Amino acid sequence: MVDTPIKNALEDGIERTKQETKNLCPWLPDPHKCDCGAYCDATKDFVESQALVMDIWKCPECDARYFRNRE
Repeated sequence: MVDTPIKNALEDGIERTKQETKNLCPWLPDPHKCDCGAYCDATKDFVESQALVMDIWKCPECDARYFRNRE
């Protein structure tokens, strides 16, 4: 695909919008994309290997789970 001024302007606009949204709501976690391609939901769930409730990402499509770290 050829880069065009319109495509470049669109991509720049999308990035600016993402950054401005993050500045307005800094407490929202950045989205995590699952291996299946879906975006995961930020939630808390019981993690058996840790034996406690933890912040995780959970995929609505394939139920894969990923740890969320605040660091």
